[in-house]
Amino acid sequence: MFYYNVAFRKSDNGMNKKNDRLKILLVDDDRDMCESLADVLRTDSSYEVKYSISPIKALEMAKSEDFALVVIDYKMPEMDGVELLKHLKKSKPNRPVFILTAFISDWLIEETKQAGAERIISKFTWPEKILSYVKETLG
Repeated sequence: MFYYNVAFRKSDNGMNKKNDRLKILLVDDDRDMCESLADVLRTDSSYEVKYSISPIKALEMAKSEDFALVVIDYKMPEMDGVELLKHLKKSKPNRPVFILTAFISDWLIEETKQAGAERIISKFTWPEKILSYVKETLG
């Protein structure tokens, strides 16, 4: 079975404060993908979006800044998205994390669910639809 989008649970992270912009971290080794998705997410003024093309650097960023959501590519050279997800969940278990991938399979869906992902999304999903998933998750 092939899934275009699978949500595992609704987040209740309590981070949506009225006058605060919620920080979102994008992690993908493809800079163009990060920039195009960041541009779409920034159309909503409630979000401050940063990105990293390195999962190692993303871990450092996540330690020093309070991100309400992290969106991670599954396939990256330094570390795959599920491994990064596991590291992020150790330090902040309630932070929602989305996995983006062009390679969705039943096996990957189960692996990301077990690791604590909020949602797994096909990279072929329209960026505006990803924005709607972000809004649904963060409130």
